[in-house]
Amino acid sequence: MSDVVYQLPPIIYGPASEILPMSEVNWGMDKFGVDMLREITGGEGVPIGGVDTGIDDTHPLIAPNFKAAKDFTGSAYGYKDRHGHGTHIAGTNAASDPRIGVAYKAAIYHGKGLGDSGSGGNGLIDAMEWCIAQGCEVLSCSWGGGGQDAGWERKFREWSDAGIWMIFAGGNSGPNTPDTDWPGRSENLINVAALNPDLSPASFSSAGDKIDTSGPGVNIWSCKPGGGFQQMSGTSMATPFIAGLLSLYRAALKKRGLPIPKTPDLRKLLFSRSTDTHTGGDDRRTGPGWANPLLLSLTLTPDPTFGGSP
Repeated sequence: MSDVVYQLPPIIYGPASEILPMSEVNWGMDKFGVDMLREITGGEGVPIGGVDTGIDDTHPLIAPNFKAAKDFTGSAYGYKDRHGHGTHIAGTNAASDPRIGVAYKAAIYHGKGLGDSGSGGNGLIDAMEWCIAQGCEVLSCSWGGGGQDAGWERKFREWSDAGIWMIFAGGNSGPNTPDTDWPGRSENLINVAALNPDLSPASFSSAGDKIDTSGPGVNIWSCKPGGGFQQMSGTSMATPFIAGLLSLYRAALKKRGLPIPKTPDLRKLLFSRSTDTHTGGDDRRTGPGWANPLLLSLTLTPDPTFGGSP
């Protein structure tokens, strides 16, 4: 595999706070209706692997669910997060406070594949492989843009065939980009666009034919290193929300003894269980719309209205 360099999409930083006011939550929890799946599970039994800039495993909302982390960048700080992005992502994935963490009872693993400056090469694929070896069934990857690599694609296909769900950011280059970032464009991955609180497409969110779903990506509060909280905007923020949401769904499928769809079928499921929010049908800004927990939950009790099964 060539050592192509990938990086974080440009992040828009908002305010920071040492104490999270009760009114400050990830607005997607209520807007999307995440509790439709949380009534069944909090994400137990589906470990989430974050592949990012590292993690503050001592953060009070991360420590309860944290299991293990490993550095693949050669950082002098090991797997510790000196950037802030990785801890923010981990918080949205599975912080123990359900106002912040979507799958708030899921186990957290972290492969540090992006260095302290926010870029990385083959360490990213090694970090993904490590997470999978730890038993992670969903990977949250908010990075891309370095160009396609055939060796990586073979790995993605292998993991997809094994039933791993890999969730990637679409990019923050705006609606006039030729296409969304790779690796998100890979058919073996789920590619995520970002939405505003009114569910319109975020101005920065990259466009493309291969957007698989959309999530909350503007003014998102999550954890920051040192124990406080940070607001950020980007497809980086929408990606861990969808990874957490799909972890809830996967945990519910397992709890009900239902089959786990592989990525091609998961993509079809998202197209049929998303709600339009931009233009009718599939479009280059938001794909099929926003992933709807209510529609996903209906697949857990077969309903002839929706074809009877996932």
